[in-house]
Amino acid sequence: MAWWAWLIIWVLLVLGFFGMLAWLGYRLFVKFRGALQAFEELTDKVGRLTENVEELAVDHPERAMVVGYGEVARQRERHQERRAELKQARREARLARGKLLIRPETIPTLRKQTNAE
Repeated sequence: MAWWAWLIIWVLLVLGFFGMLAWLGYRLFVKFRGALQAFEELTDKVGRLTENVEELAVDHPERAMVVGYGEVARQRERHQERRAELKQARREARLARGKLLIRPETIPTLRKQTNAE
């Protein structure tokens, strides 16, 4: 084989090698960019969680022996009143849903349309 044939073969092999390295480098760059974006999202989430740590912390109530009977009784009454208010609100919501099931607002409209035809 002539010397110039070997030269062409080796030039093509070297160019192919550099092309492959460039392609692999580009893929690595894209993956690295994606990893940086995921890391940025993770740091944002961690930052939001650290801001809410105080809100998520468990509140330990004071001991009844230290506070005294009067304060504990008032706290219990407030708690029972709050529960009663929530119970009444749920009852009213159930009644409103029941009234809509019994007498929906759309039935008179439908009846008027069917009687007109």
